[in-house]
Amino acid sequence: MRPELTEDYIFKDSKAIVLERGFQWGSASGRNPVEREGITAHCAVRALASLCEGLIRPMTFGVTRQWVDDEYDWPADDRPPRWNWFVTTPQSPPDARSTYVDAQVIETATLDEESMHSAVDRVLDDPCAASEGDHLAWDELLIDHTWARLPEPDRHLEKGELRIDDYDNRLHRVPIPLERMNGRIWATKATVYYPFQLRVTNKSCGSQYPDAREYDEFIEMTISVNWSFWWNPGAGRAMLDQALHRVLRQGWRPACPPPGTPGGSGNDEAGSDAVT
Repeated sequence: MRPELTEDYIFKDSKAIVLERGFQWGSASGRNPVEREGITAHCAVRALASLCEGLIRPMTFGVTRQWVDDEYDWPADDRPPRWNWFVTTPQSPPDARSTYVDAQVIETATLDEESMHSAVDRVLDDPCAASEGDHLAWDELLIDHTWARLPEPDRHLEKGELRIDDYDNRLHRVPIPLERMNGRIWATKATVYYPFQLRVTNKSCGSQYPDAREYDEFIEMTISVNWSFWWNPGAGRAMLDQALHRVLRQGWRPACPPPGTPGGSGNDEAGSDAVT
């Protein structure tokens, strides 16, 4: 007899929310290009930290870097040495691995905003000689291994356990690892997908907004929601929406313009900041 389906489940395909943030360099255009890379990378870290606050606990943090053309900011064909960096903590899963090969592993006591800022600085400051006409740039920031705060635990737990269906693997009532911390209950991967996966990419391919030409460059954040708790309407989705609002207040906006709001997101705070 087939087990009864659970109310919540792991998606077969991730649900994605994509945000963008533009930069107007203005008088900062004369700065060292690597200094500008630091500005955009730290902006990305602040957004990741705001998104995670009270919702997501990162267990690893990845940073990749690339060569970029000085004039047009186009990525070069070859990679710099030590192009892939992977930050772990004693709490990281024993089998956690970087998305990419040849990772330089950094170990830190905890993974928080401060340690992510430090990792970005280390990656950009790590010495390597660029070819003439190129400069070092960050490429991606990645959070692939996560815990997520369980909404309404009294509703979802049965005898202290959480079981959900895994649509991707066609499994029913999969037991989910839980951790209790500071009066909250956190859940993490049991089969394939972690609750959330986060990625920020540098040098995105412009913007769909009519004001795109007013900005010198854009970065893009992809929030992959893998479990229904935080996507479908309810307390979990409200938690995610609150986290998104914190990021929008930092100058981000939906990468796809909402219908009926030409030239922006319809939120004065959700545009892009000039850097001077």
